[in-house]
Amino acid sequence: MKQLFNYAMVPGYEAAIRMTGMTLPQYIRSLGMDGIELNVYRSEPYMSSFESETVGVHMRSWGWWYDFWTGNTERLEMIFPDQAAVDEYYGGPQQHSWLLQIKRNIQAALIEKPEYLLFSFAEAVPEEQYSYSFAHTDKEVVKMAARVFNRVSSQIPDNVAVLFENSWWPGLRLTDPCIVEYFFNCVRRDNIGIMLDTAHLMNTNPDLKTEKEGIAYICSTLKKLGHLAAYVRGIHLSCSLSGEYQKKAVQSPERDMTPEGLLRHVINLDQHIPFTDGAGAQLLDQAAPDYLVHEFHYGDFNQLAQQISVQRKALGF
Repeated sequence: MKQLFNYAMVPGYEAAIRMTGMTLPQYIRSLGMDGIELNVYRSEPYMSSFESETVGVHMRSWGWWYDFWTGNTERLEMIFPDQAAVDEYYGGPQQHSWLLQIKRNIQAALIEKPEYLLFSFAEAVPEEQYSYSFAHTDKEVVKMAARVFNRVSSQIPDNVAVLFENSWWPGLRLTDPCIVEYFFNCVRRDNIGIMLDTAHLMNTNPDLKTEKEGIAYICSTLKKLGHLAAYVRGIHLSCSLSGEYQKKAVQSPERDMTPEGLLRHVINLDQHIPFTDGAGAQLLDQAAPDYLVHEFHYGDFNQLAQQISVQRKALGF
C-alpha cells in the first residue's frame, strides 16, 4: 500500500514548501509518505514537472454537468445568467466542446506519468447543494457519467488505472450496491476501480455523531457492497462529521450562491479532518487498498504535517 497526500500546484505552495526548509521530495520522505496525489484541474501541463513525486492525479471535475450533457436548455437558463457563462464553464456551447476540455485535462495529467487518474462525476447545482432536493437520481447521473467517460477513455493508456470517487451528492454514493454495479457495467474499460472517500461517505449519513460511528458506518457500507467492494483500490482517508451543519443548511433560507460562498459551504459540509480513533485501522484491514491518500484541507505544510502525523498515529503507523 502506497501512502500519499493531496497536493495542488497553487500560488504560494512552492514558497510554502521552501519555508519548511525542505524540497517537496524531502518533505514527502519526512512524513513517511510514498508520494503525492496531484490535483491537475487545468488543460495545460504544469510548467515544472511533478513526475518523480506523483503517484496519482486528481482530475478536474464539474459540479453540475448533467443538464448540459443532455441538452436541457431550460435548466441551464436557470443555472447560468447567459450563454457566455455556459460557454466559459464547459469550454463551448456543445458536447464536443466539453469533451475536448476533458481530453486536454487527461493529456495534461498524463505528462506526470501517474499510476492512476481519479475522476468524480457527482451532480448538484448550486441551489441543490443547499436544499438537498435533487432533480436527478443516482442512476440517471451514473448512466450519463459512464457515457461521458466512455467518450474520452481512449485517451488513457491501458496501464494507467482509472478510479472513480464517491460523493454525497447524486452519482456514485456507494450506499446502493445496485447503482455501483450498474455504473461499472456501463463503463467500457478494464483497469478501473473506486477511490473510497471516507469523508464523502460519512456525509451521506447526517446522523453520525462520532468518529467511531463514522468508521462503523463505512465498514458496514463496504460489507453491503459484497463482491463489489473489490473495486475499492484506493482510499481518501479523512473524517467529516458535518451532519448538524448539513441539517441547518437545508432549513436555512440564507444561501450564498457566489463562488466564494459555495466554496465555504462545501468546506463546511466536507470537513476533511484527521481521524484520531484507532478504529480506523479496521477500515484499512477490510478494504486492503493499494493507495491510501491522507486528504485534508490545509493552509500550510506545517499544518499538513501535523494532520498526517495525527492520523497515521491513530492508524498505528
